[in-house]
Amino acid sequence: MEKTTARGMVERIASLLDVSADEILLPDDAGAMFGVTGWAMYKRAKKGTAKGHFWGRNLFFIRKELISMI
Repeated sequence: MEKTTARGMVERIASLLDVSADEILLPDDAGAMFGVTGWAMYKRAKKGTAKGHFWGRNLFFIRKELISMI
């Protein structure tokens, strides 16, 4: 996904959830928090070991939900 498309998706999700766009993380950003790849975060979300949200085929994470997992 292109960065401009991804950023637009993040801003749209943030407005729907009434949170700051900085609180919405894409898999690569979420993976950087844990020192793993975005693909690893995708697999963790599919398994249910990381709280991820799918919007269509796109996966996103909410920062405070990831922090609460620690």
